[in-house]
Amino acid sequence: MALRATTRAMMLIGMVMAVTGCGGMMHPKSGEMLEQAKGSDGIETQMNLIKMAEGSIAAARGKAQPDAELDTLHNQLYALKKAGCQVTEAQAKTVSYAKVQTLRREVKTVFHRLWKTREDQAVREIHLDLLSKRLGELREALQAAKT
Repeated sequence: MALRATTRAMMLIGMVMAVTGCGGMMHPKSGEMLEQAKGSDGIETQMNLIKMAEGSIAAARGKAQPDAELDTLHNQLYALKKAGCQVTEAQAKTVSYAKVQTLRREVKTVFHRLWKTREDQAVREIHLDLLSKRLGELREALQAAKT
């Protein structure tokens, strides 16, 4: 009987995750941030999210325990990923936007490395610098794709 109840519970959890995606559980504030950064189109929304993320990076610099700032940054970067779905089909097919997609993947990679080494302040600062540079490059690529 207990096995049957456990199986049902696991199936229910699986169905909820399939419908809502695991992002809602892992990044609960990303939807709010996406709405807050909403622009006239997907590219402008992404540029607004980059500005927000740069603010979080600045807030995390030099802190001994920047857990709240890194958590906010994590949610902002997930919202940035979701904002990529709001780009028009015509914009998504451009060469400029191909660069945007590559840079977004690089941002994800740098952030994952930052998250993994967040306890070591010296390494964290290096990754914050690198992430800031990649976000700047991403902003430039988005501006090029918008024109």
